[in-house]
Amino acid sequence: MTFIRTLIAAAIGTAVLASPLAAVAADAYPNKPIRLVVPFGPGGGTDIVGRLVAPYLSAKLGQQVIVENRAGAGGAIGSNLVAKGAPDGYTILFTDTARTIGPYMQKDLAFDISKDLQPLGLIAGTPLLLLANPNIPVKSFAELITYAKANPGKLNYGSSGNGTPQHFAVELLKAASGIDITHVPYKGAAAVVTDAVGGQVDLASATPAPSAEFIRTERLRPLVVMEPKRLASLPNVPAAAEKYPDVVLSIWFGLMVASGTDPAIRKKLETAVNEVAANPEYVEKLRTAGFEPNSENAGQFKARIERELKVFGDVAKKAGIKPE
Repeated sequence: MTFIRTLIAAAIGTAVLASPLAAVAADAYPNKPIRLVVPFGPGGGTDIVGRLVAPYLSAKLGQQVIVENRAGAGGAIGSNLVAKGAPDGYTILFTDTARTIGPYMQKDLAFDISKDLQPLGLIAGTPLLLLANPNIPVKSFAELITYAKANPGKLNYGSSGNGTPQHFAVELLKAASGIDITHVPYKGAAAVVTDAVGGQVDLASATPAPSAEFIRTERLRPLVVMEPKRLASLPNVPAAAEKYPDVVLSIWFGLMVASGTDPAIRKKLETAVNEVAANPEYVEKLRTAGFEPNSENAGQFKARIERELKVFGDVAKKAGIKPE
């Protein structure tokens, strides 16, 4: 009995000591450089935004934030590095919508985004458009729905690849509207848009960045945007949600840390992320690079992730998409 009491007393003593130590560690954070892991290669959208964010985050935290590209397996390698790494706040994941699509495209993922990662905040985004070659017999979103229903399987659309947000956005629209248009996967956004201009595909699911010039010169016709409301830059283009409220999907960019990170450290990071998102200079640079400000706090970001996991699961099931 005495031995058991001794063990209990020791455990209590350890907990009492550990609590102040954790508080001291949180107060001292950060006291060394921080890695911002981008789970894709250099030059892509996630990398571009991550490198825009890093210096502003450095200024807020008082330590250098170093971007580290850890590409592979559709972003799973870099994401797993953070998810299974030390929960000390010195390794942060900078990721995008691919993380909520990943579970429905990849078998045997080594991490669970809901359990192994904790959101800090969403910091940028870019809308998704469905664009038409001007020569197809569709001049508006309403005409697309009517024509596609009358001619199932006749139209096709290109996306930047299987399992991309561009792919899932149109599959979400198909499920909501009951239209049948054929998916043509490409390897990259530029090729999709170029082929839509050339008439190799009827429609292109794309972001504004690779398509803006073609829209301006009327070589592509924007039919619909997958946002909750119309874009200020394209006020005459309807949002899909006007007719189908559940058809809302954009590419987002956000930051996450390993689960188990000290709440005080998370709070410091969350505050820094929110302040960067509100910085007018950062917002201007973001827009110049072809992206849009899109800020959500940790709670809002977590709710988005949970919602998208459910929506994408339903989309994958209806479209017959299976993880590989």
